[in-house]
Amino acid sequence: NSTRGLVITYEGKLIDPLYHSTSGGKTENSEDVFSTMAPYLRSVDSPYEENSKHLESEMVISTDQFVSKINSTYKDSSLNKNNIVDSLKILERTEGGDVKKMKVGNKIVSGRQIRELLGLKSADFKIVISGNKMTFKTKGYGHGVGMSQYGADGMAKRGYKFDEILKHYYQGVEVEEYTR
Repeated sequence: NSTRGLVITYEGKLIDPLYHSTSGGKTENSEDVFSTMAPYLRSVDSPYEENSKHLESEMVISTDQFVSKINSTYKDSSLNKNNIVDSLKILERTEGGDVKKMKVGNKIVSGRQIRELLGLKSADFKIVISGNKMTFKTKGYGHGVGMSQYGADGMAKRGYKFDEILKHYYQGVEVEEYTR
């Protein structure tokens, strides 16, 4: 009830208040995940996520399964289990830590594409290959843009007020009365 009638605006317009579960320590710039740049959806630190069960996780897949998934999606990737170690390389990360560009065989793909293909919790991952097993070690859960739910909860538990939390995750915004 104490926030009834309040809205979040940027330059007088309502924002799209994107949120996710857990950033893994730093949120993402909107254009690094989605096609549009929103000036209020900037990468910020999110240090109070220690209570999230999704802060770090692992997914193990066989190299055969990985090669099969890649080759069914990217028909001419030239990836096989014999060249996998030399054919995978993270080329670039976003400001928030997600894989921005990655070499997979002879293709350049985004971390988001790999996340979706494998069902990873986030695009902030590292890959460890051992024998016929690949371990994807992820940080965070969700797309990473906007407010981290666990980060916001951690800020609230440390005494931050709701408007301070919103202004932290949504840069340059105002919290104001809604008027029609």
